[in-house]
Amino acid sequence: ACAFKRMYAIMAEEGLSVDVVSCGEMATAYAAGFPMEQVYFHSSNKTDFDIAYAIDHGVGCFVVDHPEELAAINAVAAEKGVVQPVMLRITPGIDCHTYEAVNTGKVDSKFGSAIVTGDAARITKQALDAANVKLVGFHCHIGSQVFDSSVYIATVDVMVDFLAEMKATFGYSAEKLDIGGGYGVRYVAADPVIDIAASIREVAQQMQVRVAEAGIEMP
Repeated sequence: ACAFKRMYAIMAEEGLSVDVVSCGEMATAYAAGFPMEQVYFHSSNKTDFDIAYAIDHGVGCFVVDHPEELAAINAVAAEKGVVQPVMLRITPGIDCHTYEAVNTGKVDSKFGSAIVTGDAARITKQALDAANVKLVGFHCHIGSQVFDSSVYIATVDVMVDFLAEMKATFGYSAEKLDIGGGYGVRYVAADPVIDIAASIREVAQQMQVRVAEAGIEMP
């Protein structure tokens, strides 16, 4: 959200990756000398120009919302003779009960391909069949201002079941799984205090248990 050069320099110094949602943000990261292989390109309305610009600048991974975008990335990558890494944005059907404008995990969210409708499985097959994209895994985002780890635990359950289904159906093992979202900022005294380290441990333990139960590789 703070896309200026010094911010990207700080992120690089800390060894972090970044999300961008436009060519402007990408150009700023590039101008700051940020390592482009650590850039994830989001946005649900990328143009062919955006896609070509990102590939030309060596963006590490596209996060793909829908079949039309995936087809466009595959076509542009083919023209440029590259195989472009992508993650697919999946809608897990989780309502995180936060402010409606930042609640992005429901089935009817404008972002991503829903599991329950079969769209997620269809776009997975499309990605696996595409010659000029490499499917590295899945991304989901349930929303922001989350004060309770239970929604992340529910997301882990849904997404691990989806990973297991994709392995059983297509023989595909995801290298990466991003469960997205963000713990809430305490804007007022009535907001709960979150032990973020403990919450992350709790979610990680659930991931380990569910992956073992599903008999799949840990992404």
